[in-house]
Amino acid sequence: MRAAVVPPNRACDRQRAGTARLARALALFGTWAIATANAADGGVQIGLARYHTTAKGGLSADAKPPVAEYITGSAVGKAAPTNQWYSSVMFQRWSQVIHAHPMTYRATEAGFEVGLPVKTVATVDGSRETRYAHQPAITVAPLSFKPRDARLAGFSDWLARISMADGAQSLDVTVLHGSPFSYFECSSGDLVLRLGGAAEKLPSVAGDGRITAFRVDGRSYAVFAPTGAGFEWRQTNELVLHLPGQGRYFSIAGLPDSSEATLRDFAAVAYAFPTSTRADGAYDVKTSKVRTTFTVSTTAKEGNNLDTYMGLYPHHTSALAGALDTRYSYDSVRGPIRLIKGKSFVVERNYSGFVPAWGGLEDGPGKESVDSLLVGDIAKFDQMYTRMGRGTYWYGKALGASAQLLSVAEAEGRTAMRDDLLAQLKKRLEFWFDGTHSSYFMEDARLGTFIGLPQEYNSVTNMNDHHFHYGYWIMAAAHVALRDPAWAANGQWGGIVEKIIADIATAERGRADFPFLRNYDPYEGHSWASGDADFVDGNNQESSSEAVNAWAGLILWGEATGNARLRDLGVYLYTSETASMQHYWFDPDRKVLASDYGKPFASMVFGGKYAYNTWWTQEPRQILGINMLPITTASTYLGRHPSYMRSLIEALPGEVKAYQARGMSDGTPEDIWQDVLCSTLALADPQAGAAAWKRKGAVEVGESRSHTAFWLASLQAMGTPDFSVTADTPLYAVFKATDGRRTYLAYNAGAAPIRVTFSSGVSVDVAPRALARSH
Repeated sequence: MRAAVVPPNRACDRQRAGTARLARALALFGTWAIATANAADGGVQIGLARYHTTAKGGLSADAKPPVAEYITGSAVGKAAPTNQWYSSVMFQRWSQVIHAHPMTYRATEAGFEVGLPVKTVATVDGSRETRYAHQPAITVAPLSFKPRDARLAGFSDWLARISMADGAQSLDVTVLHGSPFSYFECSSGDLVLRLGGAAEKLPSVAGDGRITAFRVDGRSYAVFAPTGAGFEWRQTNELVLHLPGQGRYFSIAGLPDSSEATLRDFAAVAYAFPTSTRADGAYDVKTSKVRTTFTVSTTAKEGNNLDTYMGLYPHHTSALAGALDTRYSYDSVRGPIRLIKGKSFVVERNYSGFVPAWGGLEDGPGKESVDSLLVGDIAKFDQMYTRMGRGTYWYGKALGASAQLLSVAEAEGRTAMRDDLLAQLKKRLEFWFDGTHSSYFMEDARLGTFIGLPQEYNSVTNMNDHHFHYGYWIMAAAHVALRDPAWAANGQWGGIVEKIIADIATAERGRADFPFLRNYDPYEGHSWASGDADFVDGNNQESSSEAVNAWAGLILWGEATGNARLRDLGVYLYTSETASMQHYWFDPDRKVLASDYGKPFASMVFGGKYAYNTWWTQEPRQILGINMLPITTASTYLGRHPSYMRSLIEALPGEVKAYQARGMSDGTPEDIWQDVLCSTLALADPQAGAAAWKRKGAVEVGESRSHTAFWLASLQAMGTPDFSVTADTPLYAVFKATDGRRTYLAYNAGAAPIRVTFSSGVSVDVAPRALARSH
């Protein structure tokens, strides 16, 4: 078996990229599941399933969950918010760089660093990347005490509060996504602001002694202090701030320019200190729209103003509900961030929909090919589980492939095959769920998480990739539940599935067992893979498509079990993540990726950079394919920009030739992942995708020949996804052939018949637990 076939380490640096990763802490059982605690070594019964609260035989020293040692204040007693942009604060004495956009920060022994990042474009180890590196323009430190460490003291949806303390004395800092401001509160004494270079003093607002402004290394900053404060320049690069006894606060802003008018505008909002942030997503099933309201709460330190500046990312501005004044703008790693003055804004998008499986093929060569391939694939079914590792990622990929194969057999009317595959899929899930084997699930109440053992890709030691791993499990369990609802009941196996879901998709804030939406960043609109965010470039995500797979599984599980709350959460996450992926990974309109980046897309997105690479190889087919797999019926979003997607795949031969010209090889077949790439191409051009596929060529580990053949033949018959039409149900899809003929699909997961109406005026009646197809 060739190691380079393995897509490893999405969330570890290159030095760690070759190591196997585990899954880290675990979780108390959710309030929706009925669990019975047994003896300490006997685990916890939850329906027919059982999970453990300690590792069987103990965990080796290199496979223990990390401890969120550096927390304080309101963060204590809550599940640790791993996998966020600020998570490094909890796991080390001094933080890694915190990329908040447009600002960057870092808590250090010398003080709290503030800066506007600096853009560079370079080739590193053969990989092209654009970085917005942290440049500490200002380091804030108290003069009356020396902090012992930096700790996470509080957090909300896109806000983090960091405390640097020594006993009762503290310097507390609030930072948040999209804000040019950082907000400081100091318990006692004066503060020194050490600058990264000699300051060029700027004219301040006339007559307002609370404000000082200056330029450092060509960038402008301002400090907004309370009434009664004083500034003392000791050197050109050192400023002492004297705070009055009753005004122990100040804010610092990176400015978009150095004009006095800008400084006045910033001064008007500088004293509205944010206290919490909240993103509320709502799915309207009747209109198929997802509406998200972003709200920041503030308190006025001086005056009456409660408005602040909120920075809108490109994925916000592209879907704003209503016009907003965006006077100021910043360049950033996420493209232009435009400021609005206020406390809230709303974005609205269509949910594009998908169905759990497509209908059977009509008689012809395509159907014959699929039917013949099914026999061979089912004969080799067990090999899916033994090709690679035995942890939650590779076992999960096998589960996902099995679920797709099951759907093909069912669509083709191969009932006996379908029943056998369903029974085997249940058996494979239950093998882990019953808690009696060497592969099992465990909770860690200290951190607030649910992990599978053995670990893969540091899923325990660094809390990496839970959404990547668990997405496959949720998707597979949903396909079982669609066909056998009793299996998914809490009294049987549903309780443990919903614990897996809760680990990555708990919608309640402030719980002790699981954090709010562990991997998902509500403001950036996409997920993060690294649990501890221990990178100078910030947190990261490679496989955007595997994140989407998790949210698609959540939609199916919610529908299959009648849980509208989970279904709607899945729709919100699926819609948001696919939108952000289009902006920050693919960027077909070229509004985010730098013109001098030199690559057609970003395969890896960090808080402070994007790159054309993977964690394990620089081979171009895998660089592209890792943001396409797994191919499921929920992958149709990849066809939203057909000409662009076609151009990416058509450019691959040239990219591969350049890769080989550098004398590079990872030992994989020349047609590695050809099935994934052809399936994606077929979403833009079904005939081209089918023509490019090699029936006897390489098969991606999470795929089967039967599924690829069925996918290609289905798109040749139906056409490409049509996103102009929506429906009043969550499980729907529309395709359009070159002659303009549409194919309408709708699935009913319930026990009673429904009528589905499409926005084009077409209506279809759908029987219980069935797919309806209409033209």
